[in-house]
Amino acid sequence: MKKRIIMCIVASAMICGSLASCGKNVGNDSESKTEATTAATTAAETTEVTTAESTEAATTAATEAQTTAAADSADNAELISEAAAILNNLNSIDYIGGGSSVEVDENTVLNVDNQYPYTKVTDSRFSCVADVKKYVTDAVCGSLLTDRYDVIYEGDPAMFKDSDGSLWFLQGARGCGFSFNSDPVISDVTDDSFTITVTFDDYGADSTMVVKAVKDNGLWKASSFSVNGGEDNRR
Repeated sequence: MKKRIIMCIVASAMICGSLASCGKNVGNDSESKTEATTAATTAAETTEVTTAESTEAATTAATEAQTTAAADSADNAELISEAAAILNNLNSIDYIGGGSSVEVDENTVLNVDNQYPYTKVTDSRFSCVADVKKYVTDAVCGSLLTDRYDVIYEGDPAMFKDSDGSLWFLQGARGCGFSFNSDPVISDVTDDSFTITVTFDDYGADSTMVVKAVKDNGLWKASSFSVNGGEDNRR
């Protein structure tokens, strides 16, 4: 009887130990699964944050690039417009310097020193020499003005003359003007200067003109030009 009781006690102890061991293993496995799930969730959240940040950065970069491109395009369009105005003014002034493109009354003539027949100006742009000077100096400056065009209003003889309360123009038949036949190309752009390259019909052949434009007193003006790489302000 004692022997049976002892064996029962031993068996009970073995069963309890086994159950205790099983309980410990179950608890550890649950904890490991919880840690793995937490790690996976954290990794996913980190990936989502990183992906969101990357997407936002890419979107911001694309937006900035588009904004810059739009600004560059707008600036270029503005300079193309300014270049066209500069070339038109240059062409007009060159014609005037050549003795043409000014409206006059051919029948009213003023002879100066019996050698310079001036005709009376009827052109609405000009009523006196001061108007002519402003017209020229609003469009050209620098060496282009002093080398080529100031003779229009202060030469000897000048192309224009005030007399008897009227303005008079010394007409001529000199080769002048530029028949531009290409769109202007802009280069060397700074805040207050840029270069215009354009072609024109030079008595039947195409010639290339390079015009230096500068901002002077708030206005864009031609400051010099060269034709086919030749001397400045000479055609």
